Amino acid sequence: MSIVKWSEIEAFHNVRKYCHSYPHHMCGADKVQYRAKVKLHGTNAAVQIHPDSHVVAQSRTAELTPGKGDNAGFAAWVASQEARWEACPSDLVIFGEWCGPGIQKGVAINQIPGKAFVVFAARSLEAGSDVLIVQPTALEKIVAGIPGVYVLPWAEPTLEIPWLTPPSDLEGITRVINEHVEAVEKCDPWVEATFQVKGTGEGLVFYPVSNEHLGVQNFSNLAFKAKGEAHRVVKAKSSAQVDPEVAASVDQFVAMVLTEARLDQGATTVNATNPNVNPVEFDKRLTGKFMAWIEEDIKKETLAELEASGLTYEQVQKALVARARGWYLGKS
Repeated sequence: MSIVKWSEIEAFHNVRKYCHSYPHHMCGADKVQYRAKVKLHGTNAAVQIHPDSHVVAQSRTAELTPGKGDNAGFAAWVASQEARWEACPSDLVIFGEWCGPGIQKGVAINQIPGKAFVVFAARSLEAGSDVLIVQPTALEKIVAGIPGVYVLPWAEPTLEIPWLTPPSDLEGITRVINEHVEAVEKCDPWVEATFQVKGTGEGLVFYPVSNEHLGVQNFSNLAFKAKGEAHRVVKAKSSAQVDPEVAASVDQFVAMVLTEARLDQGATTVNATNPNVNPVEFDKRLTGKFMAWIEEDIKKETLAELEASGLTYEQVQKALVARARGWYLGKS
């Protein structure tokens, strides 16, 4: 089986730049309507349900099986509920966040009583299909009756964004986003309402919901995320910004992008693939995998900051590698 990857979700300023560079992706509209869902700090996971009812568990990057190579026990949990998954509508991959005790740290969702799979989307497995299901009511019908499965509802705010207008016209929108993200960071509203647990939330993800902007491709092009200060992987003035942050030097760039949140995310991600290592602990044997993850993540997620700072990856690589390696070995 091959995995079906969940889309990489960009920051606000990346989507603004993208729309200016490729205005046809606005699909002829002047604005894009958005609805938000709380961003949970767990590990990305999914369940494939094939037409023959065969069930496959996957992480963001690999097919999973119980035992060695599992993602924080997700495949073992899916196997324990296999009959219920087989009864779900077929030819779908159901995406969610696998979260709870022992997965990530310092947030409300890892303080809930047990692990949970929190669904936020589903898409067709049919080759070439652009169908993406994000409406909570539709998702609830798909996964109804499976213990330990929850569906994320819509959250505030609802937005309408005219991406092609001058940057100054978007400042009011970013202020609204930042106010709501700050509130989520103070107390995750979904976790509190669902589990009566108060604590830090990660942020918000904004889904394009206008009729002309539905589907997998539009989501990939237009969705964006905004994280609270504690979870930003780039040190920035605010959660949502019209323009990327600018570094004045190589050292400043490295300090800007190697935040504690990014480093922790890398360590947790590589540890989760090793059944002999607790996902929130550190192991020197995984240093190489950690460094590979960090370098790939920086290349993938900080192109805008590199460009705005007048730097190339080759210029920052040596300092970046030294700092990240020192951080990981210091934790081991």
